Amino acid sequence: MKSFLLAAGGALVLAAALVIGVLFDRERSVPGGAEAMAHAPRPAAPGNPLPVLWDAPAFSFVDQNGHRFTDRELEDRVWIGDFMFTSCTSICPMMTARMAELQRAIPSRKVHFVSFSVDPDRDSPEVLRVYAKMWRADESRWHFLATDRKGLAETAKAMKTFVRPPEPDGSIEHSGIFTLTDGKGRVRGVYDSGDAGALRQLARDAAALAGDAPATAAPIAETAWTLPESGTEDSRTGRALYASAGCAACHSQARVAPGLEGRFGSRVQLEGGGDALFEEAYVRESILDPNAKVVAGYPRMMPTYRGQLSETQVDQLVAYVLSLPVPPGVATRETVAGSVAPAEVVDPVCGMAVSPGAGTATAAYGGRTYSFCSPTCQGRFLAAPERYAKR
Repeated sequence: MKSFLLAAGGALVLAAALVIGVLFDRERSVPGGAEAMAHAPRPAAPGNPLPVLWDAPAFSFVDQNGHRFTDRELEDRVWIGDFMFTSCTSICPMMTARMAELQRAIPSRKVHFVSFSVDPDRDSPEVLRVYAKMWRADESRWHFLATDRKGLAETAKAMKTFVRPPEPDGSIEHSGIFTLTDGKGRVRGVYDSGDAGALRQLARDAAALAGDAPATAAPIAETAWTLPESGTEDSRTGRALYASAGCAACHSQARVAPGLEGRFGSRVQLEGGGDALFEEAYVRESILDPNAKVVAGYPRMMPTYRGQLSETQVDQLVAYVLSLPVPPGVATRETVAGSVAPAEVVDPVCGMAVSPGAGTATAAYGGRTYSFCSPTCQGRFLAAPERYAKR
């Protein structure tokens, strides 16, 4: 995304919550479906149960492991659901990162997670299996479902959320809500995935429905939303944090977030012109204040880790990012000058290192082929190649 570190972050959706769509290259992700939000619950008073909103539908799809998965698998289990697709470059990575946070925050085996793909043409069980492993999903509780167009349309409608499958131009539209369903198949809550307060409330509500005493029983404003601690020194390292927080999942895909390998000492092209030196202070600022310096060519979608990581964890994560080696195909650069060479593996628009390969955006101009970190930079180059071409 626009900043160099991307992972997770989601206020309970109320009846008048936001309904703003964000249009990107090939999909529009709508934060909330109007019909679903009309049913969104207000926070229950202490001691009062969540209201029953509607009955979840029956469904039957194939999961990431090629097994038939139906709504009957969720009987007597509380489950959190969302609609996403693996090639999304807007809110889906953020939604998945937030689901991963919820998975860690709610250890109860009674609580499951269901992600319905809204791209039945591309998201096969095999594709979803790779995606699940990339996000380090607990596959005993987190089910990624390959849908078909008819079943998807029926399920989304019954869940009162907005989904429009791929159009001829490849665009996909869907909402960014999370739903909470109890063990009797009744939807009990609708939450905005884009607000940390909603995630805290969702975690408390899910734990309550599962009959577990929630660890976050304090008022929302006093509830810490932190990554889990571990008893071993190894799991507290920056490498473990980088993987568990979803950084690796996003930053391994240039179309989603800029690569971080071998960037120490290089110059980073920023939105609106100017640049920054990729060093300790910059990486730390990107973790705590991601919108302070935004990388050119990426949307402004990374949440802050401020309050989510301890100072020690931030130190560990910064140290790990700075230690990442130069990826294959990128020549060694001078860390003082901060240049990355050779030209054919540098995005001429934003200056980001690119490892050309299958799926890499490219353009030919002046007898040379240029590679780009994202379709956004490719489009800017094609609009004015003489501005960016190397002479």
